Amino acid sequence: MKIFHRFFLWAFVLCLLTEPLTLYAQDTSYTLSDSSDGYYEGFSTYEEAYEGFELHKDEHENLLLKEDDKVLAMEYGIVEFRSDESCSLILEYDSLTKDETDYLSGCYGIDALYLGTDRDLEVSFQMAGDIGRIDIDDVTLIPLNDLNRRITSYAVKDGKLLHNIRTQNELDFYSYSLILDEAPEGLKEGQTLYSFDGHYFYDDLMYLTDDLKNETHEHALNEEAYYNYFQYLPYRSYSAYDPEDLATYFNDTLGVKGRLDHYADHDGDKAADTIDLSQLYDNTDEFFVTESLFGANALMQAASAIHESSYGRSLDSYERNDLYDLAVYESEEENETKRYSSIADSIYSHACYYISSRFADHRRSDYKGTFFGDKAGGINVDYSIDPYYGEKCASICYKIDESLGGKDRDRYATALIKDQDLLIFYRDEELTRRYFTLSDVSELHLIVLSQTETSYKLRIDQSYSDGYFYDPSFCVAYLPKERVFAVFNEDKIKEEDFDAITLDLDEGTYHGLSNITVFEDAKDAVRPHKEGYEFLGFDENGKAAYRKIEKIELIDTSRNRMLQEDRIDLRDLSLKVFYEDGTSRNIDLNTDMVKINEEEGLLEIGYEGLTLEKKIVYSDKLQKQYETLTAAVNEKDASKIKKNLAGLYYPLSFSEIREYDSVLREKNKRNYVLLDKDPDHDLSISGLDLSLDDKMSLSLMADTYYAIVEPIKEEDKDTVYDLAKGYDFALEDGFDISFRFNYQSIGLRGPAIVQLAVKDMKKDAIYSVYHLDSEGNILKCRTTRTKNYVQFLIEEEGPYVLLRLDGANDYDMQDSPEVLSYENMGFDKHRTNFELMGTLVIVLTGLIGITLYYIIYNERKRMWKDFRRSLQQAGTVQDEVPKN
Repeated sequence: MKIFHRFFLWAFVLCLLTEPLTLYAQDTSYTLSDSSDGYYEGFSTYEEAYEGFELHKDEHENLLLKEDDKVLAMEYGIVEFRSDESCSLILEYDSLTKDETDYLSGCYGIDALYLGTDRDLEVSFQMAGDIGRIDIDDVTLIPLNDLNRRITSYAVKDGKLLHNIRTQNELDFYSYSLILDEAPEGLKEGQTLYSFDGHYFYDDLMYLTDDLKNETHEHALNEEAYYNYFQYLPYRSYSAYDPEDLATYFNDTLGVKGRLDHYADHDGDKAADTIDLSQLYDNTDEFFVTESLFGANALMQAASAIHESSYGRSLDSYERNDLYDLAVYESEEENETKRYSSIADSIYSHACYYISSRFADHRRSDYKGTFFGDKAGGINVDYSIDPYYGEKCASICYKIDESLGGKDRDRYATALIKDQDLLIFYRDEELTRRYFTLSDVSELHLIVLSQTETSYKLRIDQSYSDGYFYDPSFCVAYLPKERVFAVFNEDKIKEEDFDAITLDLDEGTYHGLSNITVFEDAKDAVRPHKEGYEFLGFDENGKAAYRKIEKIELIDTSRNRMLQEDRIDLRDLSLKVFYEDGTSRNIDLNTDMVKINEEEGLLEIGYEGLTLEKKIVYSDKLQKQYETLTAAVNEKDASKIKKNLAGLYYPLSFSEIREYDSVLREKNKRNYVLLDKDPDHDLSISGLDLSLDDKMSLSLMADTYYAIVEPIKEEDKDTVYDLAKGYDFALEDGFDISFRFNYQSIGLRGPAIVQLAVKDMKKDAIYSVYHLDSEGNILKCRTTRTKNYVQFLIEEEGPYVLLRLDGANDYDMQDSPEVLSYENMGFDKHRTNFELMGTLVIVLTGLIGITLYYIIYNERKRMWKDFRRSLQQAGTVQDEVPKN
């Protein structure tokens, strides 16, 4: 019996000791599941779970392998990349298409097509034509059946192919909706189309995934692969347009009327708010000169500059004369200051040192062709971490070309060469003399000039010039036809003739060159420099003409005061140029003429070799005011913020304006009236207590502040819309906003928010407000929208125009009430009191009139009696009772 008890005791103790081990061994943190059929199974290790996933995945619709709640593998789904708010996080991945390391940022494209997870927890995906592999810690996997948000996709609208791109997780919105091209055959409007290579399109992600894994396109909606013409056109092509055409597009279609003379970005889109000013103004000729010299297509150069510099309004373009965010400088001075001497220098550097030198040199390891491309091939591979850079530039090319008449689209025949381990190019069409070889070509596009039965004559990318100049007649090679995957626009195969002229710069220089040879069409676009002289043009023989400058004088009408944080403002500065022949003229300063000497505190001004200096004066008073304002914002002291707003710009958010305005309204107890002749606007405003001065009348009448919305003048509306339609905006409404205290006009000293309802508001439209300011410039206002309203920031009174751009998002954000509305405004005390006073005056006037009437009547009656009495006394008349 004792033996039995001892045995039972030892067994019990052993059970207690081994139970934790048994529980640990049965840990099921790794699971396989399929919600569609209820399948579920747990595993203790990833290796066991992965084996089970591989074994059972074909038995289920979408089998998931999870560690706790994190998806590690699935059959069908989307990859979302890690990103940060500052867009500084760059992710590294292995490109399986190119067999090299590449990089991307989720800020430019957040999602990709999931293709698989391997044993080492490396996730395979497809994005922008490339198939890559990335560490699972850099991504989130979302199964198709859990996908409750939009993903990057395509659509057809009005016969155009659109690419809708997501770049963030916070909102279920597309950040871009690019118009790429005419829609390819097989694609219909109303469909959500999926493609992660931009060539084959599907209406079902499962079909797309299966086809990609099976290396087929059986379920694609288009039978033949689509290649966007401008996205795959080599830079070694030539635009059909001339300098005047492109200048017309900028000046007339986009409404650009001058160079940027100041920089203010109140709407936070990283571009100057002044829409009708651009650093590209009067510089578009340079695209055609560099096209002629370096074989860099002028339209493609312009499109890249527009994309990189936000139409020539970026901060880099203003402060550093840099349109491309690049840094290859020709002079030591430029290298020291990290600033191009002129906008033309930036264009020249891009064409010479990036297109013709770097990306066209097939001897370099980063040579992928000179077409825009994507992440599988082209400049996009190494030029940008944005996987859709090539598409964005191609979209701009398409837009410009369509506006100018469509002469560039499909102008060239191009050859597609792909998946080649070794390519041999030949000097002769008989393919007997080797020229050069290329290894590991994933994708390449070249211009086709002619063909024989066995070969294509191609324009190659290499320049073979020490100065990277490009001779299109010399830079040709032959390739066997069997090495070409496809030829596009085969009917456009043709040789080209180029008429060139050598220019006599007459002791002048062009970017350091004392003589240049350009195509005849580009002759008048060349602008040489000769120290102390102003260039006038070339004569019929190509010789430069100049006139001598005697001196220059600075015309300064500025207040000569600024904050240390401010950018140089050139609006009140100009030059008077005196010539040797006795004439003179005034010219506006631009960023080509100025540079800042921070050590000396000087603005150095130069024009054709003549120089001036202007002392930069920083205002201690303004600096203290700005610091006080900053402290007041940090302390949320509304009264102190209001006191220090005048004369300064401070980037208050919409919520801050509402918050501070509410505090001040409660304190001030002002009486407001909104006057709007269109009640459908459902007008409301925040910021008036914050941004209107406190006023008090000397009269006994009650005071009233008025916010007035009136119809806009037709000429003002036309001025704004003529510019806005160049950016594809439709006109919605126009109005003039002003403010009054009693019957005295007053202006804003700070920002205010205007909110209004839009008639027939479209849920998927993007709304923007442009303002024609007091200087005659057109400003883009900070604009947001909710489900039912548009809100925009105003900083001065005047004409505003509401514009609409059709989009691809549904804007369902909650409405935000403003501080002042029709419901909580006061009644018009000033007008009421004025009307009461007017009524009183009328009544008093009437009483006085009646009194005067009776006084006069009685006096006339008395006079009549006296007259009758005198007649009676004279015996002239008999007595009678006078009639009333």
